[in-house]
Amino acid sequence: MKSSTTASGAHQSLVTIDDLVSVDRLCWCWHDSAKLDRCLKFLAERAAELAGTGGAGVFLPEDETGELKLRASVGLSPEAREAAHRHAEETIASSLGTVISDGVAVVAMLADGVPCGAIALPYEGEAPSDAALEDLRVLGGRAALAIARAHQCREVFERLDIVDSLLEISKAVLSERELARPLEMVAERAAKAVKAELTAVGLIDWRTKELHYVQSFGKLADRITGARTPLTKSVRSLVTKTGEPVVINDAAADPRIPQDVVAEWGIRSLLVVPMKIRKKVIGVLAAANRQGGPFAARDLQVFETIANHGAAAVAHADLHSRARGALSELEAEKTKIEAVLAQLGDGVVVSDAEGRIIMMNTAAEQILGLSSAETLGKSVLDVHPPIYGQEISAVIRRLAQSKPRDGLFAEQNIGLPGRRVLRVNMRPVFSKSGAFVGTASVMQDITEQVELDEAKTEFVSTVAHELRTPLTALKGSLGLILGGAVGEVEPGLRELMGIAQNNCNRLIRLVDDMLDIAKIESGHLSVELEIVSVQDRVMSAVRQMRQFAHERQVKVAAKVVGRPPSVVGDGDRIEQVAVNLISNAIKFSPPGSVVDIVAKHVHGYVRVSVTDRGPGIPVHEQKKVFGKFYQLNGEAWPKEGGSGLGLAISKGIVEQHGGKITVKSAQGKGSTFAFVLPVPGEEALLSDERDE
Repeated sequence: MKSSTTASGAHQSLVTIDDLVSVDRLCWCWHDSAKLDRCLKFLAERAAELAGTGGAGVFLPEDETGELKLRASVGLSPEAREAAHRHAEETIASSLGTVISDGVAVVAMLADGVPCGAIALPYEGEAPSDAALEDLRVLGGRAALAIARAHQCREVFERLDIVDSLLEISKAVLSERELARPLEMVAERAAKAVKAELTAVGLIDWRTKELHYVQSFGKLADRITGARTPLTKSVRSLVTKTGEPVVINDAAADPRIPQDVVAEWGIRSLLVVPMKIRKKVIGVLAAANRQGGPFAARDLQVFETIANHGAAAVAHADLHSRARGALSELEAEKTKIEAVLAQLGDGVVVSDAEGRIIMMNTAAEQILGLSSAETLGKSVLDVHPPIYGQEISAVIRRLAQSKPRDGLFAEQNIGLPGRRVLRVNMRPVFSKSGAFVGTASVMQDITEQVELDEAKTEFVSTVAHELRTPLTALKGSLGLILGGAVGEVEPGLRELMGIAQNNCNRLIRLVDDMLDIAKIESGHLSVELEIVSVQDRVMSAVRQMRQFAHERQVKVAAKVVGRPPSVVGDGDRIEQVAVNLISNAIKFSPPGSVVDIVAKHVHGYVRVSVTDRGPGIPVHEQKKVFGKFYQLNGEAWPKEGGSGLGLAISKGIVEQHGGKITVKSAQGKGSTFAFVLPVPGEEALLSDERDE
């Protein structure tokens, strides 16, 4: 065997420019099989002509298998073709540029030193000259470069094709609400990208524990689409253990593929890639060939990319389905809420975080004399008289800055034209995350109630005034008699007169309480404003109650925390509130227990609390205790014969001072009544929780 890699000397090359141009056409006609065959035929003819052999063959490797195949020939008998094929394979395997052996000269087609084919020339007699071989090397090298460029161009076009496919799938994912079209494109584009005879998209049905082939493309697609296989027997089981793709290029010899599957489907090579959402396998993208070549590493990379787009389509469809379901639920819930609100007698107005009205029920329309059509989207301030605008704006800002745990709300009576009175209770609305999203206002037309209360208050005031004068005279007369002004009073009569005097005093206190209530409700309760030391007034009230506590065998413990600042108010009225709370605590405390009284400065207020160890107040009764004439019923609460006005008066006095009175109680564990009064010049924070 003789090898040659360089020319033996200078010579005049017979390779023309036209030859080189013709060979260069290989780069541009690679995608056209007819043109490609003509170019390769020209290469074989020109090689035989240059070598003077009368025959030549051009051998190129198959793209998929790499097996060397005769692509074009001229003047070769079957025996010569076989010899040429054998020597071409040996030459490429030996990495020699040119080999002459056993009547066959072979010139490797080299591109950057890498063989991409060979020109084989069987000859009889003398071998081709070195000059001819040199020309063949030039021609073959030019052909090799053209073929290499053609491969590069083809790879670029294929990649562009894949990019276009991915873009089309992405558009389908974003535009389609259902899965069918995007997954159909995934199966079709995947088959084209890896040159597979069959591709299929299988999604896991967790209810039945099956792999459901929802889309397929290619041969046997009609048998695949819609088929279901148990997860343990499906191709999905190949990728679940590691979550990695699987490439099988000899299915018959691979123990992971059941032989009955190979026999039934005739599978030769298989590519299975998991489709994942958040690292969880939700299905597979599979490709199979029955006659085609094996799958390469490049195929796997492309296939995985397409599978990811398929998973994105599933995720998008699932998200859309969930969103559509959530929207349907929201619509149903909204309809339900609107139906409930429509039946409410109270008006309800809901606004968003910017204060724009987003909902108004029928009762609110009737109360305000406005329709939803003309108010939705407008500011909530527009449904209130302008005089209240600044105040309501401040309330909304304060509610917007609050937190769910604060329990803030605002309630106010608003005067409307025609002497109508509207009670508005405004509360903040929060999302599940605790973010402020708007306000909800409940409106009640309380005009009749206000008119009735005014009439009742006027009646009570009139009756109280009418009763006070004769009661005062009666009290004075009884005092004179018991004082001996008419002579000595017999013991039996003195006892009866004493009872009459006590009842007269009780009636006078009741009348005074009724007058106070009437003044509070009419807004005419007189207060003498001055600088008041709350703790001094509380201690004075404690001293007044010492004897009463001693009679009940109850201990009173008073404590002042720090040095609470003074407030502006009516000292006598503040002391009246303290006396009422301490008196009630003593009344309901068992013998031997302690009533704790604490005064302190907190959150811009002076707070006074009175805690007893009595029977406590049920939760459902706690909101009623500040009502007029309210008294607890039951064996646990002693009957003291009070008027039931003390707490109502205390509430009115405290609120007239800009404060708040509260009760907290647990049944069987006692109660704590507390009131707070604002400190001048300090920012006060008042809520259901912060007054602690």
